[in-house]
Amino acid sequence: MTAGRSPGPAQAGPGVHVESGGGKDGPLVVFLHGSAASAAVWKPVTRRLADRRPGTRWLLADLPGHGRSRWQLDYSPDGYAAMVAAAIRGHLDGLRGPRPPVHLVGHSLGAMVALAVADGTRGVSVASVLAIAMKVNWTEEQLTRRAAAASRPTRIFPSPEQARDLFGRVSGIAAAGPSAGFTEADLAGGVTGADGRHRLSGDPRITAAPPLTPAALAALAARVTCPITPACGDRDPGVRAEEMAEVFGRPVTVLPGAGHNAHIEHPGLIADLVGQALGRAASDH
Repeated sequence: MTAGRSPGPAQAGPGVHVESGGGKDGPLVVFLHGSAASAAVWKPVTRRLADRRPGTRWLLADLPGHGRSRWQLDYSPDGYAAMVAAAIRGHLDGLRGPRPPVHLVGHSLGAMVALAVADGTRGVSVASVLAIAMKVNWTEEQLTRRAAAASRPTRIFPSPEQARDLFGRVSGIAAAGPSAGFTEADLAGGVTGADGRHRLSGDPRITAAPPLTPAALAALAARVTCPITPACGDRDPGVRAEEMAEVFGRPVTVLPGAGHNAHIEHPGLIADLVGQALGRAASDH
C-alpha cells in the first residue's frame, strides 16, 4: 500500500449517480447517505420498506464527490443541494403519469443535504424529511482532523480487494452482518482504479470546508416548510439527541440500541420511521 497524489482537480458539472426501484404507483422516497459512504448503504432499508409498503418507490443517490458521482468544486449545502435536486427533478421528469409525493431521508451529511433540498427553492416539492444522526456540534480537535483529511495524500492499493475493504470500513458496510445482504458490487461502487492502482472513488476535499454551525443548521431547518422528523441512536458516540432537538426546535426520535449508522445496524427501525412519515402524509391528504 502506498500513498499518492490526489487525482486531478475536481470539475464542476452534472453527474449524480442514482438508482431507482420499488413500486410503480406509490410515493417516492429519496435516500441520501452520509460522508464517505455511497447509496449502497440504504439497501437493507429499501428491502424492509418493500416488504412493509410494497407500492413505495425509492431513489438512491451517490452524493456529489462520493461513490459513482462526479467530483464538484462546491461542497457547501447549496452545492450539494443543487446537484441532488437536479437529479431528483430529472428522475421525476422521466416518470409516466402524475408526479408522486417526494419524501427525503438523509443520514448525517445526507440529512443536511435533505434540509437544503427541501427549502422550497430547488424546484422539488418535498412532503417530509427524515433527518438521521445529523452531527450539529464539533470539537476543535474534530475540526482539525476533518480539515487535515482533505489534503492527506490518497491511499493507493495494488488490488481492488484492498480498496473495497477500506471503503467497507469507512462507509459502515463492513460492520454489517451477513443478514444485511451487502454484495461485492456494493463495495465496488465506492472504489476506482486502473493499471494496478486502486483507491476510494470519493473526493477527499469534501471535508475541506468547515461544517455548518448549530445556528446555521437551525436556520436551514427553519426554512423547511414540510414536516421534519429528526432521529438518532442512543449509542451514537458523536450525536446527542438533546443537541439535535435544540437545532431542530422539536423532539428527536431516539432509536434504542443504535449507533451512528442506524440504517445499517437496525434497518427495520429506519424503515418503520419512513413508513410512519408516509402514513402521516397520506392521512393529511
